[in-house]
Amino acid sequence: MSTSTSNEPSSAPLFAVTVCTAKREKMLGSALQSLMKLSVPNGGRVSIVVVENDRSERSAGVVDSFRTTSPFPITYVVEPTIGIPFARNRALAEAIALGADWIAMMDDDERVPSDWLVTLHDACLKYDAEVATGPIVQIPEGTPPPWWKPVADSRNVTGEFRRDAYTNNVLFRSRLVSADGLSLTFDQRFLHGAEDIDFFRRAYNKGVRIVSVAEAKVIEDVPAGRLDMKRHLQRNYMIAASNSFFRVVHDGRAKATRNRLPSIIRRFLVGLLLVAAGSVLKPFARKPGEKTSAKGASSLAKAIGSFSGLSGKTSNYYDKVDGT
Repeated sequence: MSTSTSNEPSSAPLFAVTVCTAKREKMLGSALQSLMKLSVPNGGRVSIVVVENDRSERSAGVVDSFRTTSPFPITYVVEPTIGIPFARNRALAEAIALGADWIAMMDDDERVPSDWLVTLHDACLKYDAEVATGPIVQIPEGTPPPWWKPVADSRNVTGEFRRDAYTNNVLFRSRLVSADGLSLTFDQRFLHGAEDIDFFRRAYNKGVRIVSVAEAKVIEDVPAGRLDMKRHLQRNYMIAASNSFFRVVHDGRAKATRNRLPSIIRRFLVGLLLVAAGSVLKPFARKPGEKTSAKGASSLAKAIGSFSGLSGKTSNYYDKVDGT
């Protein structure tokens, strides 16, 4: 591991911007390129932390290509234990080791605008919050199929206090994770999603204020592989399974089952009806029929995933990396 140097005074607050990556050198390059233009909050310093979740330094060359011209120091480390929470926890540890006062997180398939960090930080100060989270805007690679639509992001009301945040667009005080603070880490049980929902829900339960910032938008590049119907359904299954498992962890299996089973049954029945309706419609109106069938299949995948999550079964969705 090596870092570039900075002549900024060490007393200035440090913002550590962390990016976890795995086998996506090209996407990581785009993410880092956007960070090169990042505006710094008034009186602060910025340092970038890249965590490679692999057993080799696959992206070392990409990181090195930015070091000579980067306005910010860059730390690059390899976390050999495969799994999202392990990579995220390594990012937290590296940020704390640097002496970070604030920690920002984004994904390697994202690009941020120059005012991203300033906007999130200003919101924390304005609303007396320790966590600020913004929305994502999905941009598909190539022409998406007619059934695809961007994710509906709920972080669209600035100043709204919430119980959750996501690591694809967030800034928080290092107190949440420091040894003399809340000492939070990402739960290693959440290997295939919802680790960020769990992390920030535990922070919320400890009295941490989380605020939405609609202006702090991040662009997510959706690789062509995720526009495949099979992959799309696997993702829906993964998200539903991890969310159900989150409820099991926080509420217990009995309560989670009582609360979620009615919606699981409803989704399953609606999914069957939509798949059937789409099959009837396709010969007469192909695109509407495909959309209807896709919506039904997604509903079925979510229902089955939710049920699996209640039993403790999640998904191996992230074993395959899209956008390599």
